[in-house]
Formats: sequence, C-alpha cells, structure tokens
Amino acid sequence: MKKDILIEQFNACYDKNTWFVALKNTLAGVTAADAAWKPGGVDNSIWEIVSHLNYYNFAYVERFKGVDYQYPADDNDATFVAGDATEEAWKAEVAKLDAVMTEFRDLIKNADDSKFDEPVSATNPASWATLISNINAHNAHHGGQIVLLRKMQGSWDRAKGVS
Repeated sequence: MKKDILIEQFNACYDKNTWFVALKNTLAGVTAADAAWKPGGVDNSIWEIVSHLNYYNFAYVERFKGVDYQYPADDNDATFVAGDATEEAWKAEVAKLDAVMTEFRDLIKNADDSKFDEPVSATNPASWATLISNINAHNAHHGGQIVLLRKMQGSWDRAKGVS
C-alpha cells in the first residue's frame, strides 16, 4: 500500500501532470540559454535547480541501494551549479536527471514492502516511506520554481498547464 502511494506520488511529481506540472514536463523545450538565464534578484537558474535535484536524488538512489553515500559538498548552496552553457551540456544534465529518476522509480517499484518501514540510516531515523514522500515534495517544489522562471522569461506555454 505504501509503495503504491509513493509510486503514484513519484509519478505526479516527476512525469505525470496532475494538479500541477510534473518536474520532467517543466523542462520540455528548455534550451541551454533558457536554462542558464537568471534574472536579477533570483537566486537560481533552471540549470542550477536541475543540478541541485541531480545532486540530492542521486545521493538517495545510492543510499536506497545500500551504499553509504557521503555528500561531496558541505553546503547546500554548492549544489546549485550551472554547467558550461552549451546545448550538449544542458542535454546531458537533463538526461542525468531522467536516468536518476528512472532508476529511483524502478528501485521503489521493485523494493520489498518492508523496505519502506526501515530507517534511512543509523543517523537518519526517518522511514524510507517518509523520506521518499519528502523527496517527491522537494522535486515538485523545484518544478514550480522552474515554471515560474519560465513564465518570467516568456518561455512557458500556458497550454502545458498552470496558466
């Protein structure tokens, strides 16, 4: 039951629009120039947000697999990094996100139901069910930021949702 709810939530937050535009769909049609664009007064570009999501989602994929993954950065701000503003680099960043999220969904689908009641680690007593639910909300939060940035730059198509 928990797994079914988590998968449904994961899908809604990652690639199946429901009440809001799913993260993957917020990135459709984004060019490297769009991704690197950052207006004054805004902390992060689309590219920096995607880099941040790759950082944390990858970490939790590894931990879900049982790897004692240690963060390479000590500061959350250091996870918001834009690459070389080329189309090739941007496509690679988006492909990394899709690969990480596809692997995460597959791991969740294939996990034994008891995994979701287990604590994340010795230092994080939250259950995997709670943590994955929070990860889903985190991804949706940043998807909303991407839609807002796209609206600000005039690259968002209202027909894709969220008018």
